[in-house]
Amino acid sequence: MRKSSVPIAKDRLKTLLITDRVNCKPNTYEQMSKELYQIISKYIEVSKDDFDVHVTHSKIQITLVGEEN
Repeated sequence: MRKSSVPIAKDRLKTLLITDRVNCKPNTYEQMSKELYQIISKYIEVSKDDFDVHVTHSKIQITLVGEEN
């Protein structure tokens, strides 16, 4: 089954917006998210689908699916 292009486009747009806000390259944001996931997954059980990183100029917020903001 082929994945819908909507989630892919949404993720790409999110990455572009975040990298613009924190003034870094998209691959830098992706690498940072990947490394944060690897570190956290050493200590708690979490899947990549349940892991989200939100970055602004003033904070980095890591959310696991099912958590309340």
